[in-house]
Amino acid sequence: MNRQETHSQAPGPAGAPADGVRRAWRSSNRVPSAYLLWLALVGCSGCAAIPLWRATPEVRAPDNVVAAALGDSWRGAIPAVAPAAATLEPPEPTNLRPCCAFGTDLRVHIGFVPVPGFALDNMRGLEDVGPHRYDIAPLGSSSSAEPGALADENNGLLYTCRGGFIDLAHVRDCADLTVYLSAKVESLLETGGVIELAEQGGKRRILLEPVDGERIADVGRGQLSVAMAQWLAFQLSVWHEIASWYGFAAISGVPEKMSAFTPEDLYSNMLGIKLAGGIIAFRDSGDESDYNTAMNAWMKVAFRRMHVTTKASAAAAMHGVDGLWWDSTQRVPDWKLVLRRDFETGPSLKPWLVPMAFPPERALAIGCDRAGAPLRLRNPSSFEGVRFDSGATLQVDVDDAVAAGGFPFPRRKSRRITQADFPAIIEAIRRENAVEFGPGHDRPFD
Repeated sequence: MNRQETHSQAPGPAGAPADGVRRAWRSSNRVPSAYLLWLALVGCSGCAAIPLWRATPEVRAPDNVVAAALGDSWRGAIPAVAPAAATLEPPEPTNLRPCCAFGTDLRVHIGFVPVPGFALDNMRGLEDVGPHRYDIAPLGSSSSAEPGALADENNGLLYTCRGGFIDLAHVRDCADLTVYLSAKVESLLETGGVIELAEQGGKRRILLEPVDGERIADVGRGQLSVAMAQWLAFQLSVWHEIASWYGFAAISGVPEKMSAFTPEDLYSNMLGIKLAGGIIAFRDSGDESDYNTAMNAWMKVAFRRMHVTTKASAAAAMHGVDGLWWDSTQRVPDWKLVLRRDFETGPSLKPWLVPMAFPPERALAIGCDRAGAPLRLRNPSSFEGVRFDSGATLQVDVDDAVAAGGFPFPRRKSRRITQADFPAIIEAIRRENAVEFGPGHDRPFD
């Protein structure tokens, strides 16, 4: 998926070295064919980006702080750290990371023609996870902080004993979006305003109502901004799933219905949102370079807390649910490749764990015997009495491609929807999925 953008050069802080780091950011990929690009993208390759904003906070990822951000056993608040003086707000992340079809060793067809001798290996282990890059371009690479270093995110699907399958691209995309929205929301708390977003299945914008200054002082502007940004980022991620079901395609002619509401999507989205919120609260996000470094550290700590398995065990877990959650006889991008979909949007997200698909006597040996309880991720709709749905609205003016996919518009003669319409729209998707796959289509077990 590739939406290339060019950003003008941003001024550096006083006294910043003329080291070429602050060049205008640009994507330099040349795509010889949409389908050749798509084949590479589904294989989950990544690339680097030149830093977009700078400051210098210390980067740390203590286990108890990551636990607090995830709401995982640690009951205390995230420890306060002196705020970093960020010199620039991050630009909107407009690239969608290309990942990942649900399954492994997937066969592919282009149009009606199968691609012989080609199989997609989507599974990863922790050692395969590459360095994070804010708003990475799908197939490009450029200068890295380390001379000669590879800058490949190497996105794919992990398996964690407490969080199920995790789509690294979704984690990273939603983390980047949360960082951006947090800065925008904070700048508009007192005044309210509109945040115009890049088109994705339609024109998207966020409408913010002003918050009383005394209320902001009472609850803390930083904490309120992060909490509201997390809620909004999740609404945007739900819209992406809806749009994908009805015809949104980042690459023209490549349908994405196959990837909508797959078992790991919304949970992975929320995981990235939680990590970014913790990084911001812990003041590890003052500039792009330090944010990238923080994401690397926080992801590793989080995945270890979630008991990430080896790549071999992840592949075994995926093969174990072949014929139950996905169908290896189908080819990418057939939407019937995925047999079961998770439509749960919270406020509490419970992961789909592979053992849920089997009776105890048929448990798979994937190294999860002593992992502990599943990790639920919560998406609060308010903070200290400030309700988000009364002060923030996501509006989407649905585009022609999504409308043509049979979109169930809630109001006649209007293509405008808000997050309040999502439950009814998702229910329509659920019914369509049930017609095709029958009872059990929306849960991990029969």
